[in-house]
Amino acid sequence: MVNFTDQQIVKLYEFIGEVPPEKITENEISRVLIEIEKKFTPYYWQKQKVDDFNFQNNRNVLVIDDLEVSLFQLTKLLSKSGYNSFIARSCEEARDAFKKHNYDYVFLDLFLPEPEDGITLLEEMKKQEKIRLSDTKVIVISGSDDKKFINECFVKGADDFICKTEEWHKKVLEKLRNFDEIKRGPIPEIKTVIEDEENKIASITIKNIFKVGVIDDIKREAVNLSLSGYSKLILDLKNVNVTSTDVLNVIVYIFKYCNNQGGSLKLCNVSNAVSESLSYVFLDGVIPMFADKNAALKDFYSVANSEV
Repeated sequence: MVNFTDQQIVKLYEFIGEVPPEKITENEISRVLIEIEKKFTPYYWQKQKVDDFNFQNNRNVLVIDDLEVSLFQLTKLLSKSGYNSFIARSCEEARDAFKKHNYDYVFLDLFLPEPEDGITLLEEMKKQEKIRLSDTKVIVISGSDDKKFINECFVKGADDFICKTEEWHKKVLEKLRNFDEIKRGPIPEIKTVIEDEENKIASITIKNIFKVGVIDDIKREAVNLSLSGYSKLILDLKNVNVTSTDVLNVIVYIFKYCNNQGGSLKLCNVSNAVSESLSYVFLDGVIPMFADKNAALKDFYSVANSEV
């Protein structure tokens, strides 16, 4: 049995809302630790399902394509990244779907089945008032890299164009991250920096984690980065001076997701409040913490050098 001080035992019971009994047995301590694990770990982690996050405020995406394989690939990717996917297999279905919901993004296949169909639909959508009000970004996707078609799409109002070349799904994630950052405005609540493209290291700096929607933004950003190959992440917590269950959860989520992708998470500029909360759930020795971002980067490089 692990030896706990009286103070530690009181804190353990506080986490589950109970008062310690007079007699503390090994089985009793085990029960309390299991309850703490349930409290701070979502159900799907208990079932060892680490593919998807639970997002409270998913963003809506409309995918328009007449090829089932493309629909499957893109909607699966979007689902993993915390987006609600709606699908349309024709121009008619797309027009109907567009009337029913507001969308953050529309992925429009150019050939439906002819390029003229996709361009006509693009022009129709970009003329609608709800596109402007919802700040909907329309991204055209196509297996063709014909410059004539690409230029015409931009003339008709496309916000971007993605050619279905090898690893085109990474381009989808990159565009989403870029547009998400633009939508956050000039003073974003979170800021992502690709620290080292070659070694696939990225950092996420948090300005205000308690603002509505920021927790989901952090999750979504971390998943998108990991799926794009940037599974070596640094979470900069210099502006997080108080903590909560949600804060601890998002740290644990990202830590486990990065590990599942073959990478790792490092924390930097960790406040005493966050550090103490992590220690209460025995994670202070599991998730590496550093004084600043440079120290975390150096540790990534030292680990990489030791593996050579």
